[in-house]
Amino acid sequence: MGSWVRIAHRGASGNAPENTLAAFKKALEIGVDAVELDLHGTADGEIVVIHDATLDRTTDLQGRINETPLETIRGADAGGWFNPAFAGEPVPTLTEALACIGKETIAVLEIKDPLIAEAVVAKIHETETLGATVVISFHTTVLQTVRALEPRIATGWLIGGHNKRVSPIALCQQLGELGSSLLNVNHELITAEFAYQIRRRGVALWCWTVDDLVRMREVTAFGVQGITSNYPERFAMV
Repeated sequence: MGSWVRIAHRGASGNAPENTLAAFKKALEIGVDAVELDLHGTADGEIVVIHDATLDRTTDLQGRINETPLETIRGADAGGWFNPAFAGEPVPTLTEALACIGKETIAVLEIKDPLIAEAVVAKIHETETLGATVVISFHTTVLQTVRALEPRIATGWLIGGHNKRVSPIALCQQLGELGSSLLNVNHELITAEFAYQIRRRGVALWCWTVDDLVRMREVTAFGVQGITSNYPERFAMV
């Protein structure tokens, strides 16, 4: 089995509507080390858990999150698109997500909108979940802001798969400048050599999003320390 971090992507999103309390509860039932979720800011400065910048794909409403007040978003159905059994499942607030996840495991908060970094740090303080959260982002400005406001919050830098020619050494260097020690990369970038170069520099290496068992076994053999999957129940078979 080895010791690596088992992370549910947007909750157990293969079995329940992504980024909902139903998906988080399902992941906790299955048993994971962390639950990853995505954050956007509403028109009235609240933080909600949703992946896209709009409501269109995962709810029955339309419009940009940052132009819609919380009250309207609360009226959206974020479950019916996935399966009628989940109809009426709401878009959770960050506070609700932390109340659900934070008591049992780590919440990995992906900040999608760079403008909400400060508000997210405030919510972490407010909910007293400092020890139960990791903030990750593709935006380096987010990691810098979080670090400046609250250096005790663990941060990780997300790297996408389009970055095929990226040098692991350069990544580690930049990560050091950001004051972070976690890289969370698209699994397509991971080879034995890539993982070795990252690991030997004392950086924790996580990857996203792996649903294939063979690939899960392969990346753990390379020494990856965290795997994000839509199907956390498959972790037990690795």
